[in-house]
Amino acid sequence: MTPRLLPLAAALSLCLTAPALAQSTSNGTNGTAKGTSAMAASKAPMPAPQNVKTAQNFVPMAAVSNTFEIETSNLALRKSKDKAVHDFAQKMVHDHSQAATKLEAAVKQSKMNVSVPTGLDPEHKQMLDDLEAAPSEGFDAKYIQMQSQAHDNAIALFKSYSNNGEKGPIRQFAAKTLPTLKHHKQLVQKLQKKS
Repeated sequence: MTPRLLPLAAALSLCLTAPALAQSTSNGTNGTAKGTSAMAASKAPMPAPQNVKTAQNFVPMAAVSNTFEIETSNLALRKSKDKAVHDFAQKMVHDHSQAATKLEAAVKQSKMNVSVPTGLDPEHKQMLDDLEAAPSEGFDAKYIQMQSQAHDNAIALFKSYSNNGEKGPIRQFAAKTLPTLKHHKQLVQKLQKKS
C-alpha cells in the first residue's frame, strides 16, 4: 500500500486536518513505540474517520491512533504528578500497545496488501512536542483534552470500519477493540470531571 494523507477530523485538533498518519510498532509489553519514519505522503484525500470503509484507510488511521496514545501517555507517565492521570496513562500505554500488536497480527492474517506504517507524521509530532512543552501546571489539562479528542476520533473510526469495512480479520479487530476505546472515553470523562 502506498501511504496517503489521512484526515484526523477534529480528533487531535479543533479543526479538520489531513495529516499523513503513521504508526510505530510496539512489542505490546512495555509500551515503547518503535520506528521513526513518517509515512510518505501522497496528496490523495482520505475520508473522515466516520466514513472509513477500506482497510487501506483504516489501518494507517488506527495505527497512528495507537502510536499517538503510546507516545503521549509515556510523556504523561514522566511529567504528570497526579496519581489518577498517571494511572490512566499507564492503562493507555498497556492497552494501546496491545492494540498495536493485534492490528499488526490482523493485517498479516488478512493477507491484504496493506502495510502498517511506522513513525509519527509532522502534524502529530508537533502535537507531541506541544504537549511536552506544556508548563507543569497546564500539562494534565492539555493531556486530558488530547485524550478526549483522540478517543472521540478513534471511536468514530473503529465503529465505522467494524460496521462497514471489508469482512475479515481487520474488521474483527476493529469490532473487538471498539468496546475498549469506549471504556477509555469513559475514563477520560471521569478525569475531566475531576479537573
